[in-house]
Amino acid sequence: ATQCKACEQGCYCPEGAAAALPCEGGSYSSATDNDEQGDCTPAGAGFFAVTGSTEQTPCAKGSYTDASMAVKDSCTLCVGGTYQDETGATQCKACEQGCYCPEGAA
Repeated sequence: ATQCKACEQGCYCPEGAAAALPCEGGSYSSATDNDEQGDCTPAGAGFFAVTGSTEQTPCAKGSYTDASMAVKDSCTLCVGGTYQDETGATQCKACEQGCYCPEGAA
């Protein structure tokens, strides 16, 4: 007798699927009962999720994601003249007067 397997975390399993399909970049899931890509949760502002993620990851210092980004599969480095000294940021801060802030400054 053959039995269906539970879907894997970070994936979705359409009816009749031969294998689990990973949640697309910018989304994640820890559930094992997803049956369509829409069941994967979009990453929030300040976070990202690579393909097949089981959870969202906060952006590192020196980078960010914001609500205007449709797909959050990676974080954007702060441009020169700005910095971000916290993780999970949604924007970069202006470099302080008299200081130098290269791209990705933290």
